[in-house]
Amino acid sequence: MVDAACRIAGKDEIYIFAGRYYGRLSFSKGSPEHSLATGPTLLSKGWNTLPKMGFGTVDTIVPVPGHEKQLYVFFGGRYAKIKLENYDDTFINDGASPITSGWKSLTQAGFDSVDAAMLTPGTKHEMYFFRGLHYVRLDNSTDRIVNKVAPIAEGWPSLVQAGFDRVDAIVASPSGQDHYYVFRGDQFAVIKVDSSRRDTLVSPPKAISSAWQAFEGWV
Repeated sequence: MVDAACRIAGKDEIYIFAGRYYGRLSFSKGSPEHSLATGPTLLSKGWNTLPKMGFGTVDTIVPVPGHEKQLYVFFGGRYAKIKLENYDDTFINDGASPITSGWKSLTQAGFDSVDAAMLTPGTKHEMYFFRGLHYVRLDNSTDRIVNKVAPIAEGWPSLVQAGFDRVDAIVASPSGQDHYYVFRGDQFAVIKVDSSRRDTLVSPPKAISSAWQAFEGWV
């Protein structure tokens, strides 16, 4: 099971988090072909910031809108903002904070933890957050809800078609084309979310083990 995933700014690479381990995957330019560049490595040995905050694993990791080298990281009911540059992570704020005190919009949405998140295509400051069977769209610059909380089954046709009622992790594909990898349990699908926020299913669900050889033995 993939817990969290995030594309690395300026590179055809993504980080994958599964349990207490993570790995860095490198993709061929414009292609889904990939290889394991580093890992799997214990989170406690490969990151400077996360172990210091007591993050034994990661629930969600997503870029900060407008700051491609900064990341929001969520674990349980807490989150932190860090900077990742040349694979070296440092603190932006003073450690981790409770979601309830740092994200008024998520608290208003009833999200005391986060399963997955992504930047909203076609916008500068908006983000999608997924929690259980629901999702919400927020404006990060104002910390306000843009669209009210709604069931994934009502707002994401691509995920309904894939049979995903929840999202474990979602990450932009390095191959571009507005494609995103979506992970749920032991399966993944590829969807497209364009600048008008219209989502379509590109590739139907497949077993993670059948297409991600780099994950063998640890996801």
